[in-house]
Amino acid sequence: MLYGVFSDVHGNLEALGAVLDFYSASRVEGYICCGDVVGYGPDPDECLGLIRALENLHIVCGNHDLAVIDRIDVEWFNPYARAATLWTRAALGEESRRFLENLTARLEHQDFSVVHGSPRRPADEYLLSVAQFRNNMSLVKTWPLFCGHSHMPLCFQCTTAGQVEALFLEEHQTITGDVAPYGNVPVAYNPGSVGQPRDHDQRASCALWDSEARTFQVFRFAYDVAATQAKIRANGLPEYLALRLASGQ
Repeated sequence: MLYGVFSDVHGNLEALGAVLDFYSASRVEGYICCGDVVGYGPDPDECLGLIRALENLHIVCGNHDLAVIDRIDVEWFNPYARAATLWTRAALGEESRRFLENLTARLEHQDFSVVHGSPRRPADEYLLSVAQFRNNMSLVKTWPLFCGHSHMPLCFQCTTAGQVEALFLEEHQTITGDVAPYGNVPVAYNPGSVGQPRDHDQRASCALWDSEARTFQVFRFAYDVAATQAKIRANGLPEYLALRLASGQ
């Protein structure tokens, strides 16, 4: 089955539209979303509306999703994230709020696992190092693991020799998950961020995962950054949230 894998939309409708258009053209058969649909961006309700309508959707909540429904104290956030969270709470419709309230922090599928951050702390731990990957391996029931949160396309994979490799994934780079006699070799995939990339590339980042070929490939798409920035400013959100989109950080 061909899945569209994406994460960290953060209320960016223009970026999400570019990614969903690609998925439609690619004829994906299912969707895996690693959380943080809202927060930072100016169109949380609209983004949730599009995502709720996706067929065969597998989705978890992220830390910003939880903060918006008041399950994480916003005092833990930086001032920009805190201001955006409070604004999003007021902007969110009742149907969108109920959707977020029903999401789980981790998802176990027969073919894969999904968290926002890490298996150990699903909502808020950044999975960024080989040591972290090793420490989380025993908590994963089914590989591959899909995660987000860092806003960067990454891969952590355990080779058949027992070594762990950490890779930053370039556009169109394809990773193939290994299969051993005991099952699928541990591998974690991060598709990067749709709505707020932080790898110095302003383009929306997403991925395709083929569950039969066991391939994972990252794609990048330009979108109307200026339109999103204009809406951020029009809604009185912090200027920094508009500026960072142009530089991909």
